[in-house]
Amino acid sequence: MSTQIYRSGSTLSLENRIYLERPRLNQVLEDAIKNPLVIISASAGYGKTQAVYSFLQKYEIATTWIQLSERDNLTTRFWENCVYTIALYNRTLAKRLYEMGFPETDDRFLEYLSILEDNLAPGARNLVVFDDLHLITDKAVLQFIRRFAQSPTPGRATILISRTEPDVNMIDLLSKGLVVTINENDLRFTEEETAQYFQLLDIPMFSQSARSSESISNIYNDTDGWPLALNLIGLALKKAPYSEQAARISMKLNIFRMIEDEIFHVISEKLRRFLVRLSLVTHLSTDLVFILAGDESLMDEMGKISSFIRHDIFINAYLIHHLFLDYLQQKQNILTEEEKRDTYLKAARWCEENDYNTDAIFYYDKAGEYESTIRVVYHLPPQIPFNEAKFILDIYDHAPAGAMDKFETYCAQRARLLVSVGRYADAVEEMNGYIKKYSDLPATPFNNRVLCGAYMALGTISYLTLARTDRCDFDVLMEKADYYYRLSPFSKSGPETRVILDAWASRVGTTRRGAMEEYIATLTRAIPYAGHVLNGFMYGLDDLARGELYFFKGDLKMAEQFCRQAQQKAEERGQYEVRNRAIFYLLRIGVAQGNFEKIQELLKELEAQLGMTEYFSRYLSYDIVSSWYYSLLGQPQFVANWLKGNFSQGTLPIFQSDFGNVIKAKFNHSNKQYDELLSFLENDRKPYSALLRDLEKKTYEAVCKYHIKDRDAALATLQEAYDLALSNDLIMPFIEMGKDMRTLTAAAMRDKKCDIPRQWLETINQKAATYAKRLSLVVSEYKKANDMESDVPLSSREIDVLNDLSHGLSRPEIADSHGLSVNTVKMVLNAIYEKLNANNVADVLRIAFDRKLIK
Repeated sequence: MSTQIYRSGSTLSLENRIYLERPRLNQVLEDAIKNPLVIISASAGYGKTQAVYSFLQKYEIATTWIQLSERDNLTTRFWENCVYTIALYNRTLAKRLYEMGFPETDDRFLEYLSILEDNLAPGARNLVVFDDLHLITDKAVLQFIRRFAQSPTPGRATILISRTEPDVNMIDLLSKGLVVTINENDLRFTEEETAQYFQLLDIPMFSQSARSSESISNIYNDTDGWPLALNLIGLALKKAPYSEQAARISMKLNIFRMIEDEIFHVISEKLRRFLVRLSLVTHLSTDLVFILAGDESLMDEMGKISSFIRHDIFINAYLIHHLFLDYLQQKQNILTEEEKRDTYLKAARWCEENDYNTDAIFYYDKAGEYESTIRVVYHLPPQIPFNEAKFILDIYDHAPAGAMDKFETYCAQRARLLVSVGRYADAVEEMNGYIKKYSDLPATPFNNRVLCGAYMALGTISYLTLARTDRCDFDVLMEKADYYYRLSPFSKSGPETRVILDAWASRVGTTRRGAMEEYIATLTRAIPYAGHVLNGFMYGLDDLARGELYFFKGDLKMAEQFCRQAQQKAEERGQYEVRNRAIFYLLRIGVAQGNFEKIQELLKELEAQLGMTEYFSRYLSYDIVSSWYYSLLGQPQFVANWLKGNFSQGTLPIFQSDFGNVIKAKFNHSNKQYDELLSFLENDRKPYSALLRDLEKKTYEAVCKYHIKDRDAALATLQEAYDLALSNDLIMPFIEMGKDMRTLTAAAMRDKKCDIPRQWLETINQKAATYAKRLSLVVSEYKKANDMESDVPLSSREIDVLNDLSHGLSRPEIADSHGLSVNTVKMVLNAIYEKLNANNVADVLRIAFDRKLIK
């Protein structure tokens, strides 16, 4: 989005206002934005925003202007604000970012940067402005802005505008001299600029040179070049051209009184009330302002006070000067309760229509429109972030007594919010309270639906907390929910009807034999009830869990059969997460079988999910699954950038941090970043965990310790992993470690202190070797399909050793023919194995002949 300025001589006419163009200040800003970060810090009335705004009319650069408010201390509201602004010029990017959600963690922020990079034109210059940063106190929002400012890309600059020094640590950029600060001294009018401004206003007294010079000096000394004070004095002098001293005294006594005298009392009563109504609303979108005005003549009259309320083309909204806004807020008592309610309702409806969900909830609450509040919350994405859930709960808790209980969905919705903030015990207690209360009441449709929601909530909580409780009773609770549903059916759709998964379908936390089968049997009984109540909820999850268990047991044929069934059922009933995880396991099966053709088909099926617009996490899940595959292939350039960063420390089971960490572990392992991976594995502490999660962690931990030469610790950790796997015959996490597990099990077999049965070690050793060969075949096929085989950089010595090897020479014979030691030949061969991703001599020779490296 480029900007232009329409000039008339030395004046800048914007939105019917006269503005002095200040070449000095424009040059300061032009020099400043050559740096990645510009901080503009000055108290109210220094024209910070207008200075930047005016400069950008003259300086052609694509600009995203984020106007902040106190409401942006909620991460969800801040993100909605950013997305709405971006949607003004790039709807596709805005939709992608909206679906991604606020990037609170390092990995999600890297995902955000990746999305931006994909959508920026190469070589384009762009500017991002965060205005009124002093209003932000939330650590997560400040952290985002810090990360953004400290992640400069070529051609991009960031401007932070604040009344105070920004509470953002920019020490890295400051130490490199990449930050420019602009303060009150830079923004003040000079005496010369003050004279130019009053001449521009065409006040007669300033045409008399002697009087003019003295008056300018007096005004400048009184105001010290404060732009707002100069503006107010100018308004007073326009009315009384020769009362310079009176204007100065009035400015000193009470700036609010000047606003009242020079603005509020000279506008119509209709405009006065309209302006006060605007002070009730945070984001004054152009469309919303027109809706609230309802009268074009009112908009025309408002244009006459554009010094204090102006239209901003960057955010397509009206902005009220802070001091004027403070004044208007003190006048809110002139409005009737009906005027306030009408304002809040119109603002809420506009916000709801434009995905400003947080503001919509806030304004509906202000209007006492709780039915609409319930509706907005119901349609929020499945994973409600902690801060937003807490914000909504606070609204619900402060609603008038009994106001919410009039809505039959409130009970279940409240449980969802409590779970989102980790208050499981409170959710259970409250749901049991609803059940006791409504079970004693007559069986009306309303009461039946409340009971249905309460039992469904309890069933879902039981499912989510299974790893901690080891109680498989959620089917009984969901059956009771279905009983009440059948008494009084109702239509369900939207996010609430879709199950959310982390990295594993199984939620079993115990190693007890048969516990996983018991869990799957409970799922099978529960799904018909849950799916009936919530329109397909959980469909296919039992087959996915079966396929997962067979996969972990190493039975790939049965695993594929059930994962395919899960995928089909999930597609039929809109269970997107189940479909995604089924494809993930099918990909893992394809690699274990060495079936490159099957993998290619699965990748197409995975990509198809990007078109499923109701799948809120589709981009996130696509990145995770595809990045697992590319990590395995050794193609880090195709791994999503956000998955190359630090591990997430997610705390709630409904969030996907574990799923992302699975792929980060694979990426770190494939890239030999053993120290980073081990640090995460050893410090990842949770109050309770799932068995499959713990098992996969332990296998990674064992191979990492072996790679860093801590052999005893590696074998001890392998023993721990074996103990976790033993009772349920789980072997696939060991096999998927390929060459690393083959080496580790060989070391275990040589260790006399190792208590792991030799037969088990031999089986895993053999299967891991087979897996490594099939992975090597997939890598080879991938490179062949993508014309990458010629990229393998073998040295002349490596080529000589390969040729000798193909002629049947032994290692001692190769060493002798080239005057090398046998150990050197071994090192050369190991390097060749690594470069060609081979496991043994047969693999090396096959790959070398295929790629015509030897004849």
